[in-house]
Amino acid sequence: MGRSSNRDYTVGFGKANLGALIASGPFCIVFVLIYGFVYGWPALAFDSVELLRNPLLLVGSFILGIVAHEGIHAVSWSWLDNIPWSKIHFGVKWSMLTPYVHCEVPITARNYRWGTVLPGLILGVLPCLLGIGFKNGWLFGFGQLFTLAAGGDFLMIWLLRSVDSQAMVQDHPDLIGCRIVSDPG
Repeated sequence: MGRSSNRDYTVGFGKANLGALIASGPFCIVFVLIYGFVYGWPALAFDSVELLRNPLLLVGSFILGIVAHEGIHAVSWSWLDNIPWSKIHFGVKWSMLTPYVHCEVPITARNYRWGTVLPGLILGVLPCLLGIGFKNGWLFGFGQLFTLAAGGDFLMIWLLRSVDSQAMVQDHPDLIGCRIVSDPG
């Protein structure tokens, strides 16, 4: 296999929330600038609040989006590393009102990265781009919301940037991130 290692790449939930804004904020700003330049600033102001005009739609979209976000993590890790569902757990850190999914068995860093970034790409970046492409304020707003929601995931990708893709990582059960359990070589 490789040599054993126990380097942590974790952050607490509070620190992750601040890091999430820093990690995802630039994406959101770029999307806003693109929308504004393409359709004009008045259109941005009007279209971008479309999701807020219907509170039931907003809350329903948010809840379904959160479930989908955590589900994409789980499906990705399960599929990419052939992890049985019995080894994947869902929960909520109630003190931070933060849902999570935890994989209790080690997976490759490459697959951990993919499983970490996919929710932000599928629920955040893609809807933002589609919202811009079709001048759809609802998609744009949903994408912005879930780009921000994926900020902690983007932060983890940044923290893991120097980790070998074949290293085995263990998802941390109580913090955001993982621990390197085996380096290749």
